[in-house]
Amino acid sequence: MINFVERNRSPKYIQLYNQIKEEITQGTLKEGDILSGSRSLASTLGISRNTVDNAYGQLVAEGYIASRRGVGYEVLPLPRLDRIIAATHSDGENADSVSTGIVGHRVEPQNGIKYDLTNSSHTSDLFPKAMWKKYTLECMETLAAESRLSIYIDKKGDYYLRKNLRTYLERIRGVVCSEEQIIITSGMQQSLDFVCKLLKGKKSTILMEEPGYNKAASVFYNNDFCVETVRVDENGLVTGELPDRLDIGAIYCTPSHQFPTGAVLPIGRRYELLSWAKSTGAYILEDDFDSELQYYQKPIPSVQSVDANEQVIYLGTFSKGLSPAIRMGYMILPKSLTEVFENRFKDYNSTVPLLNQYVIGRLIETGMYDRHIRRLNHIFKKRYEKFEAGLNRLSDRLTVSGNGRGQYFLLTFSRQDNQDRLIEAAARQGVRVYSTMQFWQDKAACPPGTLFLGFSKIDIEDIDDCVERLIKAWSV
Repeated sequence: MINFVERNRSPKYIQLYNQIKEEITQGTLKEGDILSGSRSLASTLGISRNTVDNAYGQLVAEGYIASRRGVGYEVLPLPRLDRIIAATHSDGENADSVSTGIVGHRVEPQNGIKYDLTNSSHTSDLFPKAMWKKYTLECMETLAAESRLSIYIDKKGDYYLRKNLRTYLERIRGVVCSEEQIIITSGMQQSLDFVCKLLKGKKSTILMEEPGYNKAASVFYNNDFCVETVRVDENGLVTGELPDRLDIGAIYCTPSHQFPTGAVLPIGRRYELLSWAKSTGAYILEDDFDSELQYYQKPIPSVQSVDANEQVIYLGTFSKGLSPAIRMGYMILPKSLTEVFENRFKDYNSTVPLLNQYVIGRLIETGMYDRHIRRLNHIFKKRYEKFEAGLNRLSDRLTVSGNGRGQYFLLTFSRQDNQDRLIEAAARQGVRVYSTMQFWQDKAACPPGTLFLGFSKIDIEDIDDCVERLIKAWSV
């Protein structure tokens, strides 16, 4: 995030140059990243194009960036400057290594795992620290001026965030709703817990995709629902196999990016799903958990956007776009359930910190959230393609299943390899990969030779080494 300080006597092109250089040296901008065009950046920042050209010219002269014909300005590689400072505790045990320079020294964990291919967190450089800091300070001043720093928040969440979220979701996902239908929650599982309490006592069964999101199943079980499953194929939920029963309260599904297979539910099946919900009176719990992360095409509109009968409860999260540490999600209820929520939870207050809500509302309102998501898509696309290219060296043994969405992919081995053996072999080479067994309610139905790999928590410069370790592990 570029900020100009009026009291700074340096010319604006120097301020711009310094901030871009800092992003490069700190690793926020990485080798191969393409800078915004000078005309576009000048328009965004409200400065002259000459100012941007002068800043870029200085960065070119110093070797931080280079002009690429037909592409723009590309960030050049920087040498690794690793310096390790050893420290010792007074009790004689070695302290954690401390690193200085552009890229920190990576210390092998005691358990021997160097790369954890989880889908549950990001590399720390992906969090928009500069923007978050700026808007936190700004929002604190605003809330203080409004005498709102020491108040309880309405159970639905702050109106400012809900207003900006409504316009954002309508533009990005085609979601149609009012601010009154939006409830800000502390994450997907709290959203589902609310839904369970709204449906409890009416119907006893909730359907899930097989395979599907195991943490959602835990919420349903803990609320004493009977969980049944519906098969998933290469096109997502097999809607033709939905049971025609009246005891089903809802179906939980991930139509825009099926978790974990990655399938996208085609429009024909979406209408079949809506028709089934209307005939049975069941709700569709549409989990749109990472719909913003699309690398090769525009996002597919949500099921909620074509729901004429208000049968869809739309669920979203900021964990994938910002950080799971923010602990913030949201749900959009049909109008018929909004009044039920008002009455059922009339004595509740929001559990999400007001300041965080205000900051995200501000990021959305200013367009900085869109800019951040575009950056994530650029970075994740490069990481996925690097993994895919490397692992294709084992194409005679495995298939990479990814469709340019999200932060993970599946590996399917051509022979009936045992998941545990594959996981243990990778761990011996310092790489943690994950079983797909956790996503199946019927464990026996899980294909034995499939693995789940995330790429959001690994730097792109480490992927080659990670892939080499996996190839060594699985070439035996």
